[in-house]
Amino acid sequence: MMRLCSIFTAVLFLPLTSHATTYDLADIKSNTNVAFCKNGTIHVTGSTYDCTTNIVLPKGDQIINSSQSSSSLTAHGSITLRGQNVIGSKESPINIKAKGTWLKINGNSYVLGNVSALGSIKITDSEIEGDIETNGVGGNGRSVEFYGEHNVLNGNIIAQSDVYIESGMFCGDIKSKGTKVEINQLESSLSNTPIVVGNINALSGINLNNTTVFGSLTSQGHTVDTGFGTTKIYANKQAISAMHFSINNSNTSICGSVTATLESSSNFNHYCGIDEPNCSYANQTPTTCPIPSYIPECKITPPSENDLNLSVTPSDDMALMCGDDLPQFTAMTTNNGEVVSAEVSAVLSHPDLFTLEVIKGQHTLKANQFMSDDNGELVVRVVPNDIDTIALGTNYTLTFTMAEDTSKHQTIRFMFTPFMFEAYSKTKSATLNEIHVIAGKPENVHTRLLACASTGEPVVASNYNGTPKVFHPLVQPLGGSEGSFSYSAEFKDGLSEHGLITNESGIFEVTLSDHFECEGFEECPEEGKVEVRGTFNVYSRPWTLAICDNQRALPSGTSEQGDGFIAAGELFSLTVKPIIWQPDGSVSGSVESARYCDASITRNFTLDDAPAASVVLSSEQHTPSETANQTSKLLKSSDPLAQAHNSAKNDQFVFNGLYWEEVGSLRVKANLESKYLGMTVNEGYRYVGRFYPKYFQVQDQEWHYPHGQTFAYMNQPFEKVTYDVVALNANKENVKNYVHFSSNLQQHFDLGELSSYSDRFLPPKPKKVDWKLLGSASVGTFVIEKPSTNATCNNSPCWKKNTTDKQYPDGPFNKGTNSDSSKIGIVTTKAVDEVNFFDNSEMLTQQPDIRFGRLNFQDVGGNQGMVFKVPLAVETWQNGRFTTNFDDSSTTANGEYYFSTPIWSNAPANNAMLSGVGTMHVGRMTDIVASQIDSAREQIQFHLDLDGSGNRIPWLKYDWDNTTSEEENPPVTVMFGIHRGNDRIIYRGEPNMLGLN
Repeated sequence: MMRLCSIFTAVLFLPLTSHATTYDLADIKSNTNVAFCKNGTIHVTGSTYDCTTNIVLPKGDQIINSSQSSSSLTAHGSITLRGQNVIGSKESPINIKAKGTWLKINGNSYVLGNVSALGSIKITDSEIEGDIETNGVGGNGRSVEFYGEHNVLNGNIIAQSDVYIESGMFCGDIKSKGTKVEINQLESSLSNTPIVVGNINALSGINLNNTTVFGSLTSQGHTVDTGFGTTKIYANKQAISAMHFSINNSNTSICGSVTATLESSSNFNHYCGIDEPNCSYANQTPTTCPIPSYIPECKITPPSENDLNLSVTPSDDMALMCGDDLPQFTAMTTNNGEVVSAEVSAVLSHPDLFTLEVIKGQHTLKANQFMSDDNGELVVRVVPNDIDTIALGTNYTLTFTMAEDTSKHQTIRFMFTPFMFEAYSKTKSATLNEIHVIAGKPENVHTRLLACASTGEPVVASNYNGTPKVFHPLVQPLGGSEGSFSYSAEFKDGLSEHGLITNESGIFEVTLSDHFECEGFEECPEEGKVEVRGTFNVYSRPWTLAICDNQRALPSGTSEQGDGFIAAGELFSLTVKPIIWQPDGSVSGSVESARYCDASITRNFTLDDAPAASVVLSSEQHTPSETANQTSKLLKSSDPLAQAHNSAKNDQFVFNGLYWEEVGSLRVKANLESKYLGMTVNEGYRYVGRFYPKYFQVQDQEWHYPHGQTFAYMNQPFEKVTYDVVALNANKENVKNYVHFSSNLQQHFDLGELSSYSDRFLPPKPKKVDWKLLGSASVGTFVIEKPSTNATCNNSPCWKKNTTDKQYPDGPFNKGTNSDSSKIGIVTTKAVDEVNFFDNSEMLTQQPDIRFGRLNFQDVGGNQGMVFKVPLAVETWQNGRFTTNFDDSSTTANGEYYFSTPIWSNAPANNAMLSGVGTMHVGRMTDIVASQIDSAREQIQFHLDLDGSGNRIPWLKYDWDNTTSEEENPPVTVMFGIHRGNDRIIYRGEPNMLGLN
């Protein structure tokens, strides 16, 4: 099955209005009453908790087991989950089983464990991590049914009768052992697209509608019906196996073969299966399956326990009595560190003097009750009912409280004054209650002293020249560090422009205070001098998130150059550091962070009370560029790819369990999930690579035997050998990107003998190497060929004869059961990155048929002057002796190539000769003849020349004389001159001395 790459997940928090009960099985003793076991008791046997009646879990309740890695909860009767329930956890799954009858799971519930029942199982809008099975006997009531539009199952379904699914996402096989499988059969659900990542099997029919299946469909003796919606089936090879196949929508697409009777009017888009891209049954061009890059994966994430929090800024505010700006406060609501809309009460100390006006969020129907918006923000402004009734310079308070957790509250202060310092925007001349800065980066701050003129208008007190005292306590996080905060405001003519810098993150409240000669301004006391104050908040953020090494270096090799990093699919880790601004940095945009890992860290960012933030890792493919736009396989992790701001260790976030299932290089990115104090922290990124294949495996190979033979003789070069090698990741899955690697970074594989015969097979290196994408696999084709001229065992693929020990002759190899076996496989002399094999994956699955061969003559004789045939056979070593090789009908021998040595002769030199040329027929030939120039009596020994100067078949030589280790040409003794009767010469020779063939 294809590897799943994308993520389908739902992350929820328990409803903020719930007051749920959590039951821990570890606390339950045997034979005790528990509320969810109605009118019964719980019996505990090992890790099994058995309710003697029915289990009914009220809405919102949870069941966990804190002491066991896995356990089972069973009921003698039925099981009902009322909704918004959680059963088990990833660390401690709990299997649930209704032993007596049905099992029902209602909306927004999560079960981490297997689900089974004697009767039917009905699930509505819920998520299951485990297998589902009905195991009763009988006709009906043993179905598995999913209702609603949001269902997720990461596991298999086995139903004794029907499987009925309205919508959802299912990762696992679906099987109806008794009847049929129906998916998305409701008209109202046609807009949804149920997804099945697995095979579907039914004893009866399979009815789909507007469904996507990554797998095969098998109906045992019935019909597969793809409905009126656009159904898509992506199979590796076989897509549909059924008696009948019904299609009602011509837009239906099927990848894979169909074994079924089709209606004559059937029309659908038919593609080849994923693993057989060159099939003959497709009706589309191109024939390759258009499998989407997004293949979902079911990932169940149950809701978290609530941990509400509230943060209000600023803690103090003031407004000029004659100005338009009013005190304004922002309350941020979070749950488990994530912003969330929540109910907040806001109570004024003097509600008769002031009214709250909502800027962001909304007022509820209840008095003093507000709701923050989806970004967790509630912004309110304090509006005086009558400015003349307000005591100037007096602190009033406003208290914010979380409605669902009253222990979370914060009281802030505000006042109205006739004189104040304030920060402002020079370009807009508008008041700034907040100054947004980047930690480590200087920021010019404009401040002014405002007063109320006699006309009632706010004006700059231009008579003020001085340096007020500056206080800058850290407001958030509490207990954090102020760091090296630096700001000094020197005023001239009532205005100041000075640099402010801090190397920490968080919220600082800057207060300016001084005495001011106020004569001529409203509300100036008789002594003509007044103390004036003013505050503004500094919101400081980290500059960026630097991605850095953890336990090993993070090289930046690519598919073209550089160092290798780790095998695809293997785990690695890295750290993320929130760092301060660097002098050459940009204010916005992404930051290549590899060179900033030694930069100072904003430690306040990681404290518990710091502004809520979530550090998120993501990625995009960097190289190879040819496939850089793919999104199906990117950075994944066995742990979450997001961490709350307070989960750092030693001021840095450690991400373990990271892996990438492809090869090449990644651009790994670190971001915050949302804005930080209203600011966007620059994305940090880093190029990480090179990821390379973990394993290699031999696939197809072909031995091209010489001269049309079906075997090769020892010392006889093969025409060529081709072998395919596929690149795999650590999960032993195909990788696509390897074909796009630079050739010098693609692994080169030679052939060699991997057992004790290593010196017998020493082929040259491949001259041709071609990596291609076949389906989803990167396959390298290697070709070793013999040279066109002067091919020998030293320059060609060839199995050598054994001339170094007493095993001469030996063999045959790989010729049936009664033969020796070679172990020829791929070898490498230098690993580019890493080379590993598994389960003999380096061995060629087809080992060549190799035989020790020789040519053997029969000695002949006859009357002088006669021409007679010299029988020649090709023999192979088998079972300790030579036998005729009946498989050879291709070896050719020419008698004109010979050497002769007279044993005795009454004729001139070179009077006798061999001639004739022929080809073996089932291992024998009689085309070579012996003759004389002049008739004479003589006995001659001929040697047929098999070397390069003669017949060019030296592999059929043999060590005939046993005096040296050298092999000789095949000999034959020929006798001319045999007399009958009273002949005085008696010839004692070999059979067939008369040459009668």
